[in-house]
Amino acid sequence: MNIQSFGAMLIFMLVSSFTPGPGNLLALNTMIKSGYKDGYKVILGIITGYLTVQYICTFAIFGLNTYLSSVLSVLKYIGAVYLICLAIHTVISKSNIAEKQRSLHFFTGFIMQLVNVKIYFYITTLLSAYIAPAFPELIPMLLMGLFVVFIGGCATLTWGIAGLRLKKVFCKHAKIINIILAALLVICAVSIIRS
Repeated sequence: MNIQSFGAMLIFMLVSSFTPGPGNLLALNTMIKSGYKDGYKVILGIITGYLTVQYICTFAIFGLNTYLSSVLSVLKYIGAVYLICLAIHTVISKSNIAEKQRSLHFFTGFIMQLVNVKIYFYITTLLSAYIAPAFPELIPMLLMGLFVVFIGGCATLTWGIAGLRLKKVFCKHAKIINIILAALLVICAVSIIRS
């Protein structure tokens, strides 16, 4: 993987991991409403679910890459379209933090990640556009998956720990933040098509 591809992949990972999504908002809400006691269990569940989804997608993409390599060239364009759709959604979305919340646990975060469609699209796009072409063997793909989960885990922890502060900043400057993040996603989509 050359430095330009790695840079585009890293931008895609950071934007996708740190933008508000079901896992990040669940971590934020839980820490705001329940504090550390319930929050750390939910965050561990989110990260464990993330790891599970990462490896489900890795095995699926590895199988496609090994047995149906032409599918990856199609997935690259699907991934680029997904990024553009995500950019549009990011620009038009509004900050929405739920006010009431019951006590949550590890399995709340874990199950939420297993049904989180955003993360499946994100990981599939990441694998098919960046990781599988650069690392076609299973073991390097699995090791790169740990790096992906590390970045995602850092994002979830950031949202959880920053809690109320990020909520205020995001709500106050949501439109500007969303426009910048959407522009970065479009840049990533263009780099995927060019590769």
